[in-house]
Amino acid sequence: MSVLPAFAEGLLPPLSAHDSVFVQTVLDHRGVSDDPSLAEFTAALTMLRSYYEQSLDNPPTEKLWQPRGSDEGLAALRAKAFLLFGATKPTPDQWRRASAALYGPLLCATCG
Repeated sequence: MSVLPAFAEGLLPPLSAHDSVFVQTVLDHRGVSDDPSLAEFTAALTMLRSYYEQSLDNPPTEKLWQPRGSDEGLAALRAKAFLLFGATKPTPDQWRRASAALYGPLLCATCG
């Protein structure tokens, strides 16, 4: 899956699946639908770079809890948690809130 806009084809290497989903989530969060402008796309790539830089400064630990899901689903959740909270190691509550922001609230029989 590639989210490279037409102007970036051939200028940038293809993004990994994780990076593509992360960038697309950033663009969606910012209300960019089909074809991002150069500035919008560059800003999304800058957010991805910030995520990686912060992850290097504060690497995840093995005991860190994260939800189960597909690689793409986790990439979208990581992007949303980073956008909402600036967190590369979200707490369980931040994961839940990022998920609710992406997919809507999860409802159960007792919580309405």
